[in-house]
Amino acid sequence: MARAKSLPLTIIDEENLRGVLGPPKLISKEVLEDIIDLIEWSTPEAIKETKARVAEADRENSWIPGKEVESLLEERVRKARGKRSSK
Repeated sequence: MARAKSLPLTIIDEENLRGVLGPPKLISKEVLEDIIDLIEWSTPEAIKETKARVAEADRENSWIPGKEVESLLEERVRKARGKRSSK
């Protein structure tokens, strides 16, 4: 695997502070929100809640097979491309 070129990031890993700093071109608001979501949903409490929800889920009625999700996604992509080309 080829090594990615060095990114202009500053990583802080100190006893009382941890974080990643980088330019907005590299870390968009959406990416920042994703990072925050990852941290919030990685707490022991959040993991326990997620596992409980999965365990109690009605798999027959609430889980969609992967192939069905794939075909639904392909359909949405086709529709989105059609809308773009008609503009």
